[in-house]
Amino acid sequence: MTKPPRVAMLTTYQEPCGIAAYSEDLVPALQQLGVDVTVLSPRERSGAHGWGGQPRLWNRNRAFGYEARRVVEAVRNAGADVVHAQVNPSLFSSRFIFTLGRILRRHRIPFVATLHGRGGGSPGRRFKMARVLFGLRHAHLVVHSDEHARELARGRVHVIPHGVGPIRTIDRARARAAIGMGDARDRVLAHFGFLVPDKGVLDVLEAVARLRARGRTGLRYWISGATNADRESLAYFRLLERRALELGLRDYVHLTGEFVSGERALVELAASDWIVLAYRTGNHQGASGAVRRALTAGRPVAVSDAPVFHDVRMATHTLSGPLDAALERLLDEPSLGDAVVARARAFCDAHSWPRVAARHAELYSTIARR
Repeated sequence: MTKPPRVAMLTTYQEPCGIAAYSEDLVPALQQLGVDVTVLSPRERSGAHGWGGQPRLWNRNRAFGYEARRVVEAVRNAGADVVHAQVNPSLFSSRFIFTLGRILRRHRIPFVATLHGRGGGSPGRRFKMARVLFGLRHAHLVVHSDEHARELARGRVHVIPHGVGPIRTIDRARARAAIGMGDARDRVLAHFGFLVPDKGVLDVLEAVARLRARGRTGLRYWISGATNADRESLAYFRLLERRALELGLRDYVHLTGEFVSGERALVELAASDWIVLAYRTGNHQGASGAVRRALTAGRPVAVSDAPVFHDVRMATHTLSGPLDAALERLLDEPSLGDAVVARARAFCDAHSWPRVAARHAELYSTIARR
């Protein structure tokens, strides 16, 4: 059997970051298939320290061309046959990507880039994405949906779904006891993911206050969400804190802004009746890692009609109509949750990390042979 190619993975890793979480699932799955992976990371963000011993070689979205040369030197020292970058506009400057692509092409090292962001947004963001795509003009691009592939309208685009871990069902009562939640009879809605205005957490918070005022006094909202190290996220967290106090929800809303381990997050989500992700637009993501992590908790997941959830519709329930009424339906129809969890199990199996890693390994082998 042909030995798998050696891969240098350029990504955030072992730090509080969605792309890091993605890579921390993908890399071990590749290694289980015999793929030799060397992880190379950007430097730590101020106020968001990472862990682990992988080299941290470039200055994220402010990197200069000479930093790309340093990365290529590390790639060659590792003997990598393929370079795979997990690309988000905040992780790589366009000049870094441009220089990296040119040097790798000169050394005849194939370049793969997974696009975690899509077009749209502010004019500045669209301009940067255009520059990044220009720097990746000779690379093989990986996206998570056919819709994103059509949007790019170029060759060498490969659709590989975002992976999902296995569902790990935890008894709800045991989960609630583990996190110190009060009355086991309470109904609990949960959020999972980083706190930014686009996630719609404030909308659900205020809906919970209205439902409690109308008699659902046992309703709680557990926000398993961390703040990013940027002003927008921190300001949103403070707004949520203030509104929870103003609405008299201090004792009924869990909100710390802390980044918790995957195991802890799983227990927190398992304590809920429903996980609700009421995103507004999807924030121009290629796919949502948060919804996939939520699916593994074995609780039904309800999502908004935001485009970022189009590829998980079959595994979730889509909220429709006024938010208050949509949430009441979740609480009043037990059979709805059971059906959603059953569909989620089939989805998680079809999109498991071993299956996704095998697709990547096949791509690496194909382009390395060329």
